[in-house]
Amino acid sequence: MMRYLFKFLAAGLTLLLGVMLIATIYFTLFDLQWIAFLAGVLFAAVAATASQASKSQWLVMRRTKQLQRVKGVLADETARLERTAEALRVAESRFHLISDALPVMIVFVDREDRCRYHNRAFAQWRGRSREQIEGQTLREVLGEEIYQEIQPHSADALAGREARYTVQSRQPGGGIEHCAVTLLAYPPGAARSAGYFALFATRVESAAPAPAVAPGASVGNAMTGAYESGDTFYMESMTEQLLSGGDPRAQLVRALQEDQFLLFAQKIQLLAPTAPYPRCYEVLLRMQEEEQHMLPPGGFFPVAERYGLMAEIDRWVVRNVIKWCMEMQRGDPAWYMPLYCVNLATASLGDPQFASHVRDDLRRSKFPPANLCFELAEPDVISHHAEVHALTDVLRPLGCRFTLDAFGSSRVSFAPLQGLAFDFLKIDGVIIQNILTDPANFSKIRAIASAAHKMGMHTIAEFVESDDTIAKLREAGVDYAQGFGIGRPGPIAQVSQ
Repeated sequence: MMRYLFKFLAAGLTLLLGVMLIATIYFTLFDLQWIAFLAGVLFAAVAATASQASKSQWLVMRRTKQLQRVKGVLADETARLERTAEALRVAESRFHLISDALPVMIVFVDREDRCRYHNRAFAQWRGRSREQIEGQTLREVLGEEIYQEIQPHSADALAGREARYTVQSRQPGGGIEHCAVTLLAYPPGAARSAGYFALFATRVESAAPAPAVAPGASVGNAMTGAYESGDTFYMESMTEQLLSGGDPRAQLVRALQEDQFLLFAQKIQLLAPTAPYPRCYEVLLRMQEEEQHMLPPGGFFPVAERYGLMAEIDRWVVRNVIKWCMEMQRGDPAWYMPLYCVNLATASLGDPQFASHVRDDLRRSKFPPANLCFELAEPDVISHHAEVHALTDVLRPLGCRFTLDAFGSSRVSFAPLQGLAFDFLKIDGVIIQNILTDPANFSKIRAIASAAHKMGMHTIAEFVESDDTIAKLREAGVDYAQGFGIGRPGPIAQVSQ
């Protein structure tokens, strides 16, 4: 109604003005002064109308350009949002791929104590389908016994603190299940977490005597889980799946021949200024297929062990570390060569030709042997004492260094070192992780460092993740530290230049 009223009003006013104009012309008898006056009024009206129209046109153009800019920004934001969504989707798929490949059981619990995510190993461990886990309470999924163990620690995780502990339970068959539990708050560093990830790593000790480990088998690299029968098993490696398209052994041999492995390194930080070698790195190994497919590192080791290729892989590592260092030195004569620590597999200790191969590589390349250190795991030193003695007898006179790795993983004893000479002693991370909360562990580490120094060895602490731990290790007299708190592993050319 109002719209029509305004139209009639405008038409009436226009008609009225027209009548008044005609009347004015008629009564003034076409006087030139009135005509000039009216012409001026008409010109002013036309000019005002033209000005208003021009201003309106300018505003329309300005608003149009602004609208175009806004549309461009909106299109960019939309594209960025789509790219972010795609990257998130890819990241989630990679996370699920890696999570499902891990032998550790993983479940995410929200603040309402309900399970919102789990991996395949967790579902197999609990014997439940996805529908029987997602959205269910942790008590329902884990059972009363395990839930009562985890409940006192969940408050720490929800408050943003990490919790680690171990529980034991007797199985129906008489075996004992050891379950290492880690609770990680998410998101990390938040004052109020949205929940926590619970990680369970189980191992069952059978009531019957355990069978001996087969020669060449590496206990340290084996990822084991447990079924209710108490028999341990190797979780299927994602790398083995990748190699399953053909002969896995042939593909690993080809990787060795075509240099399809990658040298990685992790920094070992000097803590004591009196210790030698201010720059040290542990050499790690990755396969190109792992990097390209975002697979967990080292997944090919169980496959290589199965086919007896670990000694050959160790030779490849030593040969290529030497080659890379000599190329660096030729490119920059002022480059300071660090100490590189190479892990040796059990198979290399049993290979009588391994030491001679290393000796020939050193002599041929003129690499300084004092910059090459071999890490031997404590269980291997205990079970292969004679082989370790033979290896050190050949390489130590050349100047090579040796590290006893994983010391204290089972019990703290220097008895296995009788007759052997080591330069470094690497304290097992299980002891290091509790140094801030357990005074007994701190005293143990200080005693190990003191005894090692008296025997002429320098100590290395692994699994170091914070500055507080570094300060505590200095107080205990430890010489070196290694872990994510020092530096993460990366390509050797980026990490150790």
